[in-house]
Amino acid sequence: MNWLCEDMEASLAMVVGEAELGLLARAVVVAEILDDDGERTLTVLTTPGLTEWDSLGMCRYGAAAIEGSAAADFTNGTGE
Repeated sequence: MNWLCEDMEASLAMVVGEAELGLLARAVVVAEILDDDGERTLTVLTTPGLTEWDSLGMCRYGAAAIEGSAAADFTNGTGE
């Protein structure tokens, strides 16, 4: 799966660069994959060399950011 992580890193770096957001340093991507049989699985891809500890920290930060935004939407009455 290392080649998949390297391809993902290259693709993300290109998108981030084209959007003029800066340089991609590292990334964690959680993706739902639908296979040929219709089975769904969650897959976690990281940029090569990212330690599990750093991956976990980035995921927790992302979850907290989403939770904060959702709570704000709920409080302001804009959430679904």
